[in-house]
Amino acid sequence: MAMSLIEFCERARAQIAAAERVLLASHIFPEADSVGSEAALARHLLQLGKQVQVCNPTPVQEIYRFLIDLSGLPHEAWIEGPDQLPAHDLVILLDVSHWDYMGALGKILARSPAPKLLFDHHHNEEVIGDAALIDPQASATGEVLYRYFLATGAEIDTPMAASLYASILFDTGGFRFRNTRDETVLIAAELIRRGASHIETAARLFENESFPRVELLTAALSRVKSEAQGRIAWTYLTGDMFQRTGTTAVDADGIIDHLMTVRGVDLAVLFRELPGGGVKVTFRSKGTPDVSRLAEQLGGGGRLTASGVTLQRPLKETISEVLGVARSGLSAGDGAGGKESDHG
Repeated sequence: MAMSLIEFCERARAQIAAAERVLLASHIFPEADSVGSEAALARHLLQLGKQVQVCNPTPVQEIYRFLIDLSGLPHEAWIEGPDQLPAHDLVILLDVSHWDYMGALGKILARSPAPKLLFDHHHNEEVIGDAALIDPQASATGEVLYRYFLATGAEIDTPMAASLYASILFDTGGFRFRNTRDETVLIAAELIRRGASHIETAARLFENESFPRVELLTAALSRVKSEAQGRIAWTYLTGDMFQRTGTTAVDADGIIDHLMTVRGVDLAVLFRELPGGGVKVTFRSKGTPDVSRLAEQLGGGGRLTASGVTLQRPLKETISEVLGVARSGLSAGDGAGGKESDHG
């Protein structure tokens, strides 16, 4: 259940103290927010003398693997979605608002009898875990974790600061997105004071593309279409496109942000076919409409300006259904007075 910072800290410290083996986990296609948060928390737990492993449903992309080196864990302690979980006394979930976002791993973790803690910044009607620290106003899960470290008096060393800074820098799009508040910038400055490097982190996250990913971006942008007098922009990626460019579905992360740079676009949608079947749908908005509500209508979720869902349907059928929901959501947002949010 969600609770106040003080209540959560008391519960979390007691459960961490009682555990010897802690398992950290996040969502499919883990990115800099989730991996950075895992790295910072793993290092903190190692300082407390805990045995730590990290288990994500899908592999960490090469572009984010520098964060693994900051965790203090050997690379073999970072594993991907096994059928059976390693032995553990406590599960800590990061950047996850629904079990479905973890694919098959989520079903396995949900059955684990071990207590579960959650750090997150997404809106969620049903909180997973036994105790949760959720702040929908936070720019990133790394920001939520930073407040936990401060509240518990934990030491934030240079690698932890660098991990948290990467989390925040990524989820704010380099401090461009609307989830960047004044407080976010102040936290970032404090992390730099503790040893994080803005130049190095920005270069690793935003100046580190591969030619295959550039080819994939080109394919996606060449197929961009608009709806609702240019207020909706959308594109799609098929399995053939991934195969032709030598990329995978995770390499499409970030493409949707390019659609949001188009003047007049209030809502962007990215469709990508998954190798095991189904289509991952990603939403972005500038505050109106509330895309977390759009995703929830389809069985997914997220936060006000960034959300998603995976649908087990053919691509063409998925596009038709989702765009219908998107057009309706845009009309509903107009009637709501154009509310904006801090989220990006």
